[in-house]
Amino acid sequence: MSAARPFEMIFDGTHLRATLQPGDSGLLVVTFDYRMDGKDSFTPAEHSTTFARQGHAQLSIKTRRNDWFINPETDVLDAALRGFSDGYARVHMLGYSMGGYGALRFADALGATSLVAVSPQVSIHPAQAPWERRYNAEAPGFDPVLGDLAAHPAPGLRGLVLLDPFIRQDRAHGRRICALFAGLRMVPLGFGGHPASQVIRGAGKRWVIDRATVQPRPQPGLILRTHRDGRRQAPGYWLRLARFCANRRPALAALALERAQALGAPGARVSDPPA
Repeated sequence: MSAARPFEMIFDGTHLRATLQPGDSGLLVVTFDYRMDGKDSFTPAEHSTTFARQGHAQLSIKTRRNDWFINPETDVLDAALRGFSDGYARVHMLGYSMGGYGALRFADALGATSLVAVSPQVSIHPAQAPWERRYNAEAPGFDPVLGDLAAHPAPGLRGLVLLDPFIRQDRAHGRRICALFAGLRMVPLGFGGHPASQVIRGAGKRWVIDRATVQPRPQPGLILRTHRDGRRQAPGYWLRLARFCANRRPALAALALERAQALGAPGARVSDPPA
């Protein structure tokens, strides 16, 4: 077990920032900001106590706004990261939604060994992801050339793309991502929401995703079992199931809604957003 060490500023820009918490295990874990409503400033430096206890070095990459890390400093950071990981035995990436895209975008620069991306996007530009309408407010600022993942192939990358297959946009993103990165595989977490880890997080077991992240070749078994077991007590899971089945299987939708209410979502309706 290793004590956490002070942060070191690796890149301090107007748009992007990267901070390092050193470790002595020989592994580097790289994490990324996720999208937050109204984000217009850097969030404080933070690193996982789980990874710190294991002695892993942690590189946290943050962006000032919800720009998917695509801005005037993207190429500058990309250049700064090349060679940075040379002293590490393995480099592992972890990102949620926008952060999953960021992990894919910078995996090549950091020579990443493995990646776990939870509900990532392949792009938010209409020409590259015409099915994606959830981020219309941010899409006009997304440079499709600078943000083209096909230009950053990371051929040695292995890992998992966790997603809710019943969210059609996330399913489409996952298919495109796995077509671009042959070493990645989709892992369906049905009715897990966006991000698809909501059932796992609600069960207090986000650590299973962290554990997979630092595997040389991440395996989905424990993640799938944890999601399956956790859904029994997850009202959001049952609400999402009810919404999906409302027009297809109304009897099942009614049972799912009743289950959601029994789990602490009194008065919930199929039209309500899931908890």
